[in-house]
Amino acid sequence: MKKILAFCIFSLLFFTGCTTTAFNKYYRPWHDDGYFPNEAYLKDGEEPKIIRTNNIKEQFRDIASRWYWCIGYSGFYYTTISNNEIYKALKKLCEKERAVVAIWSEEYSTQGSMTYAITSSIAYSEPIKHYSVYLFIPIPYESREAYTPGIAVSELSQHDREIYQQNTGALINVVYKNSTAFHANLTHGDIITNINGKRIYTTNDYYDVMQKSKPEDIWNITFVRNGQEKHVEILFKL
Repeated sequence: MKKILAFCIFSLLFFTGCTTTAFNKYYRPWHDDGYFPNEAYLKDGEEPKIIRTNNIKEQFRDIASRWYWCIGYSGFYYTTISNNEIYKALKKLCEKERAVVAIWSEEYSTQGSMTYAITSSIAYSEPIKHYSVYLFIPIPYESREAYTPGIAVSELSQHDREIYQQNTGALINVVYKNSTAFHANLTHGDIITNINGKRIYTTNDYYDVMQKSKPEDIWNITFVRNGQEKHVEILFKL
């Protein structure tokens, strides 16, 4: 019995140690080195902020809206890992990637469970979970002008088209807090289809309008929200 207990303890320590390195193993940066300005990254001696969440999509949008860039993602499937082990692993990952903020979540997976054989007649199993983490760095003030009037947009994916029942337009991914767009009540999921009479079919059309705009220009925006067309007038400023 003592041998079996010792084996269980050894197995738990071994597998926990291996899986916490998985955050680093499966990490994928979203951009090449040098894409973001060096001053945005974690400084020497600075402690990263690590946040656990039960709704990682909502937390992602909240962090991004506070003027943060997401620099990468890691995710994998495994059994239960202690919060302390996860914190230590994510601290190391943040220091390696120089991330200022990390958000992470664990969710029970439909993959079933993992079974460990102790002897030919004794085994135990644990449910499999999916672990996810996103890393962030703050957007410096001098880089924020690129997001005037306070939004980040993306192309509509096939999944987006099916959800929003809309094939064209620029999808608002992030609305930055306390910006002009924020106070105009634009929100995540709005699809911009027209600005000052110019039809917005893709993000290229949106950026074309941006590049031709001057500070304090008026934008008359037509957008789609929950299948309904709406209009708002805002100034082109942060």
